[in-house]
Amino acid sequence: MRHRLAAPVALAAAVAAFAGVFALTGSLLWSPLLATAIAIGLYLMVDDRTAARIDSDSYADDANARVDEALRVLRGIERLSRDVGRPEARRAIQDACRYVPELFDRVRDRSPDSLYSTAAQVGGHLRSLDGVVRQYLDIQRQPVLYHDPERLQRDGEVAFRRFADFALDSVRLVNQGEIAQYTANLDTVAPPSLPDLGR
Repeated sequence: MRHRLAAPVALAAAVAAFAGVFALTGSLLWSPLLATAIAIGLYLMVDDRTAARIDSDSYADDANARVDEALRVLRGIERLSRDVGRPEARRAIQDACRYVPELFDRVRDRSPDSLYSTAAQVGGHLRSLDGVVRQYLDIQRQPVLYHDPERLQRDGEVAFRRFADFALDSVRLVNQGEIAQYTANLDTVAPPSLPDLGR
């Protein structure tokens, strides 16, 4: 059964990744390349690793290790947020840092079989967020090194708020018991767009 689910999940992720990357970059070169890489990685994860771990006694340990890894990235983002000068940007990052652990706790309680995939996917989003926060701070420190630093910072601030909203919406779905809708969102909806501020 899980083998049959791997291909549709990977295809849906590829379509979402293609659309997201194309919308951000307008590149017909990078969009299919990244979509293919994501589809292959997700296919392998769903088909091999996740299926094997769900069936094993070590699934909970593996899921908790993924959560711990994601939370380590999150704590780093939280530390970085203290240096963000604009209060609304700092608040958005701190909101996300508050909602993500709550999301993990609620998924663990209500849908433990989804914890590994949730932690893996949210962890990937957090690594992207970490990169954007670091770039944002560099623009804040040395705006003269960037073309149109104000616009770049505004783009980053929009991305911070969208990520916080994504995390809060996910918590609300799980909290309301809408696990199927939550899982579908994680599997098929493109993650919050996080811009490359260095462009």
